[in-house]
Amino acid sequence: MNQKLCILVIGFCLSACGGGSGGSAPPGQDPSEQQTGDTRHWDLERASADSVAANEAAVDDLIDYLFTDAATQSVLVSKDGYVIGERYADGTDENTYGTSWSVAKSFYSAAVGIAIDEGAIESVDQQASDFLTEWQGTDKEDITIKQILQMRSDYPVGDEVFFATDQSEFAISYALAETRDNSFRYSNANTQLIEPILRRATGVTADEYLGQKLLTPLGVETAEVGFWRDATGENPMTYCCLDMKPEVFLRFGLLFAREGVWDGLQIISEDYVNDALTPEGYYGYQWWMFNEAFFGTEQPADIKAAQGLHGQKIYVWPDQDIVVVVMTLYEHLFNQGFVLDLQGETPNNFPNTCEARNLCSWSEGDVVPQVGQTGIPTLIAALVTAE
Repeated sequence: MNQKLCILVIGFCLSACGGGSGGSAPPGQDPSEQQTGDTRHWDLERASADSVAANEAAVDDLIDYLFTDAATQSVLVSKDGYVIGERYADGTDENTYGTSWSVAKSFYSAAVGIAIDEGAIESVDQQASDFLTEWQGTDKEDITIKQILQMRSDYPVGDEVFFATDQSEFAISYALAETRDNSFRYSNANTQLIEPILRRATGVTADEYLGQKLLTPLGVETAEVGFWRDATGENPMTYCCLDMKPEVFLRFGLLFAREGVWDGLQIISEDYVNDALTPEGYYGYQWWMFNEAFFGTEQPADIKAAQGLHGQKIYVWPDQDIVVVVMTLYEHLFNQGFVLDLQGETPNNFPNTCEARNLCSWSEGDVVPQVGQTGIPTLIAALVTAE
């Protein structure tokens, strides 16, 4: 490992901290073809907070707080399918791309849910070794899809997968923790297992499947999405790294706020979405729960969160149909492509948010800290609190 790159991913696996699924679609039928008759608003038109019974001052307070972080690039706030607040850093706008880092975990978890709905995967209780045949007859043979989704596979905490050339091979062969207790351990190698599982279950690459089954039904042009792959150019990085405009992240959050429905289409089964957002402790299926177990105290709102390195966030409050997206200042040109290249003293191609935080190995000056998470549920709860 190039030691000068280590700072790129300091806290990578823990940065996010600062059930079976049935399926409404018959096996083999695209769940996005299921019409729900849903009449809610979906266009993400701009509207005043008052028009959706939200508190305008609280919207401003939330955005102001998030922009006390000098590395914030964009914030979007939606309620009832309307954007009721947005702000962009100088020199950026709604068309400026952000990168997901570990927010991608929640996207690829959704792809697993769709594969279950379609019958390519039997259920979350299926043994992963049915697809990862290298595990058969080993101490990993009994690990289930659910344990991988919940980070309870007994993979140890670690970020080494980011530096591997073939990240899927690395993940498949990664040694288990010494203590086998199925406790929660946040591991990027664990989530990279979703790549070979989806590829072997569906017959297409994980990023192609995500694009076809999730992003396209959300109205996203997949040619406008940056799907990062490891240095082989072959393996999508399923624990990390989708480059998209902020509204795409908002659409995804709204999909989960509305139990897998998008504009009358049941893209993911309601059962899977509900299971994904139901924690064992404070973690679901690649989603964080801002609950008492997470913070240590009772919270005023039931917030779910997809979180990534250096400050990427999707906050979802399903009960109130509220979604908040936060992106960190990002430097990467689309025409650079999306194959990871970490060679040399300065990496040639990678999701560069470390410069915004002065955390690159070549950075100078003070680190730009992220805003604290403790007050987020209170600020979001205030959006629907009467003045």
